[in-house]
Amino acid sequence: MVVDDDENWIFVSKILLKKAGIGKEIITAKNGLEAITKLKDLVAAEDKKLPDIIFLDIRMPVMDGFEFLEETTKTEALNLSQTKVYICSSSLSPGDQERAALYPVAGFLTKPLTKEVLQEILR
Repeated sequence: MVVDDDENWIFVSKILLKKAGIGKEIITAKNGLEAITKLKDLVAAEDKKLPDIIFLDIRMPVMDGFEFLEETTKTEALNLSQTKVYICSSSLSPGDQERAALYPVAGFLTKPLTKEVLQEILR
């Protein structure tokens, strides 16, 4: 799953993910609220499972990445314990990285993603 408000970034991310061999189905959302809605829909559909990986931007309108993390950690129906969440941001702020460390995230990646970074994640 790619959660980002930048359509161009979503497009590029999907290409990189496909080239790296990640995901047969790539779900996208433009903000945290849309992502939560899509995740809840997956939980409701018994034949669907939650994504293995979520690439999450932190600066988005409606619901930002930190609000998404806060909401998903409080929502019992959304058990993301089997999902690796990577914050994927252009932010270089140490404060953002420190704040991200308060949540169950697998890593903090700086945009742009590269094929090499994706391959490292898969190891």
